[in-house]
Amino acid sequence: MHRPSRAPSSQTPAGDVPEPARRAALAVTVVACLGYLSLCWALRGFVADDSWISVRYAENLAAGAGPVWNPGGPRVEGYSNPALVGLEAVADAVGWSALGAARAVGVLSGLVCVLLVHRAGRAVVGPVAATAGAVLTAVSAPFALWAVGGLETTATAAVLTAGVLQLARPDGGRAGLAGALLAVLPWLRPEGLVVVLAVVVASEAPALLRGGHRRRAARRLALAGGVPVLSQVALEGLRLIVYGHALPNSVLYKSGTGETLGVALKFADESLPVLLLAGAGLLGLRHRGVLLAVPALVYGIGSVGTLDSANPFSRFFMPVWPQVALLAGVAVGAVATLAVRWVRSARARGAGHSVRRGAAAAAVLAGALALAAALVVPADVPRVSGWQERYMGCRAAARQEAARWLVDSTAPGTSFAVSDAGYVPARAGGRTAIDSFMLNDPLIQRTGPLSPRQRADVVHARRPDVLVLASRDPATFDPVYPTERALHEHPAAGDFRLRHVASGEPACGYHLLLLERSAPAGARVRASSRCTTCGSAAGGRPPRVDGRRLAVGGRG
Repeated sequence: MHRPSRAPSSQTPAGDVPEPARRAALAVTVVACLGYLSLCWALRGFVADDSWISVRYAENLAAGAGPVWNPGGPRVEGYSNPALVGLEAVADAVGWSALGAARAVGVLSGLVCVLLVHRAGRAVVGPVAATAGAVLTAVSAPFALWAVGGLETTATAAVLTAGVLQLARPDGGRAGLAGALLAVLPWLRPEGLVVVLAVVVASEAPALLRGGHRRRAARRLALAGGVPVLSQVALEGLRLIVYGHALPNSVLYKSGTGETLGVALKFADESLPVLLLAGAGLLGLRHRGVLLAVPALVYGIGSVGTLDSANPFSRFFMPVWPQVALLAGVAVGAVATLAVRWVRSARARGAGHSVRRGAAAAAVLAGALALAAALVVPADVPRVSGWQERYMGCRAAARQEAARWLVDSTAPGTSFAVSDAGYVPARAGGRTAIDSFMLNDPLIQRTGPLSPRQRADVVHARRPDVLVLASRDPATFDPVYPTERALHEHPAAGDFRLRHVASGEPACGYHLLLLERSAPAGARVRASSRCTTCGSAAGGRPPRVDGRRLAVGGRG
């Protein structure tokens, strides 16, 4: 962790900053916080479908049904954020909205990230770079999107950023405090302990290898790494007692089932200007400051082969965004430092006054450059806003209609199978839901991820009363997922008849076909030949189709 600085120093101790510069930096950060809250307000309509999975588990817990997907069903850990599910359960138990609590935590956690970068980042990268990093954190539309989405993304970012900034301080920070902060991570994301150990080892390994500092480094390693390990042990003990397994279903479902670099390349494409600035900033860091890059490196390695699901605008990488923003802030701070030096040389007389003015101008310049960098990334505010409006008007609206149809048109004891198992099961009036992807099913703890054909066999063996199939076309079954094609082509699908088509906006390419059991075999919907997703990461070869496009038999 000891590298010489290669850039003009922007790591001025906070106490050495002139008062005008301090005030300017604070003003820029306040504006950044307001900008972040404005983004959250603009994107407030977005709720991720996966957030309803956590809500379903939380509501079942609050109702006394236990840690189950279906009341009366087997225990299953289809969620990956036990701390958030527990918080939502408490909120629901006292009469609050479980989803509302999750979204409030998300927005507040994002605000904490901005303030952490501004305040705690000053000791690591200097006040100017910290101010620029705070702005970059705040004006990220994807970061705000996932803050309001109802998941644990920004809470994870806040905990990770606080722990890393503590260890990255020039004096090493308080190892016990860092360990206590990082001990929360395993309860928020499955990969939490891996990130923690990578950061802690990178923090203390150099001192362990040098004579004279080994005892202190070993003690710090035990504090910063031991507490999170004990936290993970406690979680695993609880997990074994409650569920009888060591890993949540999401780890088995996503690991090794996606494209090799699909998740990482998406993040690189959407954040390239900021990532380039971060790379330049990393070259200018020294000593412990390079710890800021460790979480991003771990996530980059962890993204290899990971399934790119529930990942619009790189949710997978959002926990490291504040650290990436700080690294980029170092590069921006170097430019600002050069500006200060230019002012100093240009106005040799009255140097003190000039330096103060130059420092204040540098803080403003840092914020302006960071803002400019954030607004030219591909994942800019208009694009993210337009996407969330289409998502909520298209997919979310179709799911809401499907849930209403189930409540209004089927008996309370009805069972149904659905692939996008978020909102529909959570708001289907307590009806038994079969997750066609098996994410919320204890079966995959024994089998691992299944192919579409195997999933179809399992779903039909459980004899659901209703099949909910996603189609791109409301009039012809054009499956969104290979699993749904397999469900439709299964011999048992001949017992189902189309009853309703749930749709969102007219131009939407996502519709939910609701097929009910006990219909003549000839009434089933025929698949079209436009199966563009067959053979994707879900597994299995594209099934053969007859090439005909037949309209559905009518809407219920």
